[in-house]
Amino acid sequence: MTDPSPSAPPAPPALAAFLRGVERRGALFAQLQCGDAEHGDVALATVMRAFSEQAPGLPMADWPRGFWQRLMASPVLHRTPAAAHWPEPLAHLGTLAPDDRRALLSRLAAGLPEDEAVEVLGIDLTHYRAALAAACPLDAVGQPDPVGWRALADAIQQQMRDLPPDRMARLARLRERALRPEPVAPRPPRAGTAPVAAGQAPRQASTPGRWRRWAVVAIVLACAGGLAVTFLAPPGWLGRMGAPLEPAGEAGPGLAEEPDIRSEALAPADAPAALVAAEDALPLHPDLELLLDPDSESLSGDAAFLAWYLAGRSQPLPADPASAASAHAADAGEEGRDTTF
Repeated sequence: MTDPSPSAPPAPPALAAFLRGVERRGALFAQLQCGDAEHGDVALATVMRAFSEQAPGLPMADWPRGFWQRLMASPVLHRTPAAAHWPEPLAHLGTLAPDDRRALLSRLAAGLPEDEAVEVLGIDLTHYRAALAAACPLDAVGQPDPVGWRALADAIQQQMRDLPPDRMARLARLRERALRPEPVAPRPPRAGTAPVAAGQAPRQASTPGRWRRWAVVAIVLACAGGLAVTFLAPPGWLGRMGAPLEPAGEAGPGLAEEPDIRSEALAPADAPAALVAAEDALPLHPDLELLLDPDSESLSGDAAFLAWYLAGRSQPLPADPASAASAHAADAGEEGRDTTF
């Protein structure tokens, strides 16, 4: 018998009361900012869910600022949908720039005072007042119209009072869903994998590409060894390696003129056992830790240089006796030569 999924703890009553108190203003602000009630409610639901998860760790005095900051920065409200529409008393809002409209609605819809609106919008007082001046209705001669401003404020308040009951019921459902988020359902097991019994530790499956990691290590070590032998081996060792013994007095290349080379075709490759979706390729990559390690690429790229550096620091191998004698004779001849000009 499987245990049921644990349900989320109930939200504090204070948080539920706070969201109930701001949902009407938040819904109207979002609707008038983007010009569409559906898009506005989507933005409000997302903000209420995110805020309900973070509010228990914040002081209650910071709740209004945190809520309005998230709502005004919502990416959904930064886009104007094709079905954007403002009713006739509020048609002036559709002629404003988004930033100017946001500043005006922070005052008339959200009801934020000047100091709080500046902090929530993230602008200084000069830019805030300039945005309000740009959003203010103008009279016939192009001057700010106090009567038009008052009429716009009254129309927004009337729109807030006249929210239809079906929308208020939808806002209540969004609030309850944000306060008690649904538990995340466990992901079904992948095809071809057996479920793990309770109390049994899952056995780490060996991936087919795990050998690649050891192959990379072997290649790096082989390169390092090859560079070390190249710099430390005595001269002429490559020509003498594997050469057959020749009679005294005869010279030869030491290789057969016509070597016997055999070749055999490989069997056709087998079809892959399974295919991995493109979105799952990176999480299932066998070398994910190396790919995420910022130092792995630089170390693998400098493997040749590091091998050469280590080879130079180690003590060189003893030189060949014959070549050492010839080098000593050449040095003695150089010492007796006059090098002055």
